[in-house]
Amino acid sequence: MDSVFLLIMIIFILPWIITTVIMTPIQYRYIKKIEEIKKKKQLSQSQMYEEMPVQEEILHMNLQSNILFIPANVIAGLIYKYRHR
Repeated sequence: MDSVFLLIMIIFILPWIITTVIMTPIQYRYIKKIEEIKKKKQLSQSQMYEEMPVQEEILHMNLQSNILFIPANVIAGLIYKYRHR
């Protein structure tokens, strides 16, 4: 029973952790760039998303809502808020 649990952990949890470690800096840079664009254009977040082209909006949705990237999004968001308060 322990070997089955270990196998499941290796198959599912390990790639999730690796993905989180790889995607956190990428998500941080993405959040930082989105905030810079928002400040530069002086738009609210909803106005900025309304002006986005459809392709960019789909990319944004995939980056922010993919279940593999959610922990990286949360960590990157917390780091951004901590550094820019």
